[in-house]
Amino acid sequence: VAISGLTAGDTDPDSLALLAQDFLTGQRAAVEVERASPALCEPLTLIGPLRTANAGSAAPLSIRFTEAAGTPFKGGQDLMFDIAAPDFPAHLQVDYFTSDGDVIHLLPNPLEVSGRVEAGAVRRLGERGAGGRFWSVGPPYGHELIVVIASPTPLFPSPRPEAEAASSYLPALKQALDSAAPTTVATARFLKTKAP
Repeated sequence: VAISGLTAGDTDPDSLALLAQDFLTGQRAAVEVERASPALCEPLTLIGPLRTANAGSAAPLSIRFTEAAGTPFKGGQDLMFDIAAPDFPAHLQVDYFTSDGDVIHLLPNPLEVSGRVEAGAVRRLGERGAGGRFWSVGPPYGHELIVVIASPTPLFPSPRPEAEAASSYLPALKQALDSAAPTTVATARFLKTKAP
């Protein structure tokens, strides 16, 4: 039995293995748990109900990396990924939460003020030469989080600053989500970044 994932606390892998053995008579548990910043828990908690709604959708909103799952992004590497839109015309809010407590708003951004996509469309973000914004991975390195929210209307009346402290953004996001349409959905993906 393999136990893997991220924890925001000080969970000891050995204690997880012992706990697993209490439930797995005669089997050993291989534990590969890494620590992530506790600051990444709040955005996940905030979008929890929207992620549940998305998971139950026939055509869910999704984030697709071109790299193999679990492959770390190295410093200097371009951050590029695809977003598959849900089954309704939507406005995307794409946020990148860093390991040190900031958030970068990937969409909308100063070059792409509209995050509108058609139902089922695939939108690539971060492609150099496509006329839009692109980003390169840089410090601080660690586990980081991309959150995508799809709503029938934009979540904010005007774009947020391109980068801000997550502690300033999350209360505004909560307020926006509290008044968002009931069809609003969300998804999230962790990624690991490391020095080149």
